[in-house]
Amino acid sequence: MKLFLDFFIPARELDFAVFNGVLFVMAIGLRVSPRISWRGFAVIAGVAIFFLAQLIRTPTDTIGYKLLTMPLLAVLFYNLGRSMDRDTLSRGYSVILVVFVFCFGGNYLLSAALGHLASREFWNFEHANLLGSYVLVMLIPVNFLATESRLRGMNVIKVAFVVMAFLTTSTGALILTLAALMRERKRSASTVLLTLASGCLVAVCALFFLNEFDKSVYDKIVAPYLLITGGGLDQLIQSARGASGITHFASDQQGSFTWRIYADMVYALFLANEGVTNLLAGNGIGGFSQVWSGAMPHNDFVLILVDFGAPFLLFVLVYVTRLFRYVARYAIQWRIVLIVITVRLTFENNIYSYYVLSSGLIFASLTIGALSERVVKKRSVANVNSKATGLREA
Repeated sequence: MKLFLDFFIPARELDFAVFNGVLFVMAIGLRVSPRISWRGFAVIAGVAIFFLAQLIRTPTDTIGYKLLTMPLLAVLFYNLGRSMDRDTLSRGYSVILVVFVFCFGGNYLLSAALGHLASREFWNFEHANLLGSYVLVMLIPVNFLATESRLRGMNVIKVAFVVMAFLTTSTGALILTLAALMRERKRSASTVLLTLASGCLVAVCALFFLNEFDKSVYDKIVAPYLLITGGGLDQLIQSARGASGITHFASDQQGSFTWRIYADMVYALFLANEGVTNLLAGNGIGGFSQVWSGAMPHNDFVLILVDFGAPFLLFVLVYVTRLFRYVARYAIQWRIVLIVITVRLTFENNIYSYYVLSSGLIFASLTIGALSERVVKKRSVANVNSKATGLREA
C-alpha cells in the first residue's frame, strides 16, 4: 500500500495520515509487542522528545509531525524484524520488490504519457533525484535477498535495479547502485589497485562516450573543471558570499556538480557567521530557507546542523559510526550498502522527504532486527559451548 501511495497519490499529507492510520490498526491487530532494552528505550525516547520540541518550536511545518513518527516506526519494525525468521522476511521482501518494480514501471509510463520525462520530471516526485534515492533505499531488501536467502535470479534483479537507476536520470543513483551490487569480500592490495585502475579506465571511456553521444550529461560532470580552468573560481566564491546563484556563468559551467560545490560554499559561509546559540540549537525545522532563498544544501548532514544544531548532528554521526562498527564485526556483507546510503545522504536531500526517509527507516529497522536476533542467538550458542568446554576441562 505504501509504495502505491508514494508513487501515485499526489497528496503527501493524506498519504501520511492513511499510511500511519492503517499501520496503527495493523499493529494492534497483529499484537506486535515492543521489546527494547533500557538503553534503546532511552535513545528512542530522547529522539522523540527532541522532535516533539522541534514541532513545538515550528508547529506550522508538517514535516515536524512526520519526524515525530520516526522513532515509533523504528521500534515497531525493529521488533517485527526480530520476530521473523530469515525465510519469512525473504518472502516478504520478494513480494515488496515485485510491487516496487510494477510501481516504478507504472510511474515511468505515466510520466512519459504526461510528457514529463524530457524535463527530468516524474509523476508525484518533487525531483528526479528523490526517485533515485528511492531506488537506493530498495537496495536494502535486494541485498538481504542476495546475502541471506537462496532466491534464484538475483542477477536479473540486480540488472533490473541498475536499469531503474539509469531511468531516474540521477547520475549519483546510477553510480551508487552499481557500487552497491558489488560483493563484499577480502581483497589483496594488488587486487584493490587493479580494481581502482580498471575503474579509472572505465571512467575515462565513459566520459569519452558521453562527450560523443550525450553532451548534456558530459557537461554536467565536467562543469566544475571547466569553471575552474576558465578562471571562474573567484567569481564562484563571490557569488556564494551573496548567495546570488550561478545562472550568470556559461551554460557548460552550470552542471549539478557545480551547483553542489556552490551550495557547500554558501552554507559554509552561513555557518561561519552563525552565533554559538544557533550552532547549538539550530534554526528549527525549515530553518535552511533563510540561507539561500529556500534552496537546500544538497547534504543532509549539513541540513541537520543548520536546522537541528551541532549536538543532534553529533548524535547522528555517533550512531552512524556505531552502525559501521557493528556491520564490520557481525555483518560485513552490509558494508557496501551502508556506505552507499551514507554517501547519498552526503550529496543529496532526503530527510525532509517523508516517503523516502520512512521507507529507508522501515527496511533498515526490519533488517537490523532480523540480523540482531541472529547475533543474539549466535552469542548464546557460543556462551553455552564455552561453558561446556570449561566444564569438560575442569
